[in-house]
Amino acid sequence: MKYIKEACVEGYEQAKKAEKLGADRIELCDNLSQGGTTPSYGTIQYASEHLDTDINVIIRPRSGNFVYSKAEFQIMKKDVKACKDLGINGVVFGILTEESDIDYGRTKELITEARPLSVTFHMAFDELHDKYKAIDVLSELGADRILTKGGKGSALQNLQGIRELIAYAGDRIIILPGGGIHAGNAGQVMTETKAAELHGTKIVGDLSR
Repeated sequence: MKYIKEACVEGYEQAKKAEKLGADRIELCDNLSQGGTTPSYGTIQYASEHLDTDINVIIRPRSGNFVYSKAEFQIMKKDVKACKDLGINGVVFGILTEESDIDYGRTKELITEARPLSVTFHMAFDELHDKYKAIDVLSELGADRILTKGGKGSALQNLQGIRELIAYAGDRIIILPGGGIHAGNAGQVMTETKAAELHGTKIVGDLSR
């Protein structure tokens, strides 16, 4: 089965290894042990100069929750602009309110700032109460995809839920399953969810070796 393999990597060396192993797209991060934060400008620039694979950069100023201060949001905007200036393929972010809803205003502002880059709303999505409403909102705002485990636990524990999200989203927005997906179980995920893209730290093999 043919599908787009998005390799979630920490830093340039893993990104280069993922490219050699056949990744179709890179999600470039730092601090994956904390769920991923924005890599340094130098890392982003160097990767953009030395990789042929599309790169999506996570825009997350710190670990922890997805409710950001005014200063943190301004930092996120600057990081998005830096990625755009460097000609990166896309950015990955998620901003929530204290009530665990999508922060509509800030999300809209970041998407506007990011254009024409590709925009992925990351696993902050999994903390939302109404995921179907969120699909409506994010597709309306013009996001290109949603990265999700489908619920609590790993994607493998939520295959039916992911399939239902994909069916609901239709051609409005891409649902990108991630969380525990690797080269060995990707076929099962594809079969059971009908996903066109998959995300994982080991989607093309173990990059830590």
